[in-house]
Formats: sequence, structure tokens, C-alpha cells
Amino acid sequence: MNFWPQLAVDTLRDPKDTAVQIMGWNLDRATLYMALFAVAAVNALLASAPVVLSQGGIDASARAALPILALLERPIMFFVIVAGTLVVMIQALFWAGRAMGGTGEMTEMMSLIIWLQALRALAQVGILTVGFIAPVLASLVALGLQIVAFWLFLHFISAAMRFNSLLRAFGLLVAVATALFLGMMLLLTLTGFSAGGLGNV
Repeated sequence: MNFWPQLAVDTLRDPKDTAVQIMGWNLDRATLYMALFAVAAVNALLASAPVVLSQGGIDASARAALPILALLERPIMFFVIVAGTLVVMIQALFWAGRAMGGTGEMTEMMSLIIWLQALRALAQVGILTVGFIAPVLASLVALGLQIVAFWLFLHFISAAMRFNSLLRAFGLLVAVATALFLGMMLLLTLTGFSAGGLGNV
């Protein structure tokens, strides 16, 4: 009964050893994809819930500044994007990591990313709970958790690719993030897609 809470604590205490433990489960791809879609659905629901449940929806000024926020009003579409992004990110991290001399297996990378997403969902529940009581405090907690999540992400990437330093993991993350961003911008340009058009979908 205490296995999952203890695993979460161990992840914070010793992310490297915890990553090795998770990779040692040797889960098959079918199971991992089901878990991936499950955590994507939960994270999409938690991200969309405050917007969907609010009476006024997204503030007009916020929508004008960041039109992409309109996706939060469409949980199903947002889930598709979250799940798709996770799949692409895992593939990109794995193959780019291999190109940088890393080893490891795709299923190991999937296992670690999925576990981090599960922890993200748990953290999101905590932030939403705190937000009902003290919104400002919730924002500070969210910022702190983002820093912790980035630190854990580096350790997990390093473990999955068998890198000998976090610097190599950071380099991999920067390279993949840059490539994904440029690819997305190119796709949006070629398709003529406008983020501002989301409100009319």
C-alpha cells in the first residue's frame, strides 16, 4: 500500500537510483503506452478543470496575449496534444540521446517520463488545492515545483541514456527542445495555422 508514496519520496531523495529501479521493471510497450495515455488524460483534465469550471472562462486579455490558452477550454483536444507531445518528446530524446553516444532502451525512457508525468499530476492536484485557499502561495509552489521537476528530468534523462554527467543530459534536453520548437513553428507556417484561430474551432 505504501509502495507508490515511498517511490515518490525516493524520487526526490535519490532520483538516479530511483530511475534505475523503475527501468528495472522492464515493462512492455503496450503497457507503457496505456500508462502514457492515462497520465496524459489526467494531466489534461487537471490543467483544463479550472478553466472549464470557471464561470467566465479564460480572461479576454489573457486570451489575447496567449491565444493558445484557448485549448484549455477543450479538454479532449488538449489531451490529444499532450499525449502527442509526450510521444514525440520520448522519441526525440531517445534518438537524439543515441546520436550523442547514449545507450539504453526506448521502453526505459518511456517508463521514466511516464513516472515523472504521474508525479506532475499529483503535484497539480496539490497546487489546485492550495489555489483554493491561497492563490498567491499556489503560484509560488508551482514555480518551486517547476524547478524540482527540471532537476528530476535531468537526472532521469541521464539515467535513461547512461550518461556520465547531468551536463550531457542538459545538452540533450536543449537540443531536443530547440528542434521541437523549430519543427512546430515550421509546421504552423506551412499549414497557415494561427493560434488565434483556436477560439473559433
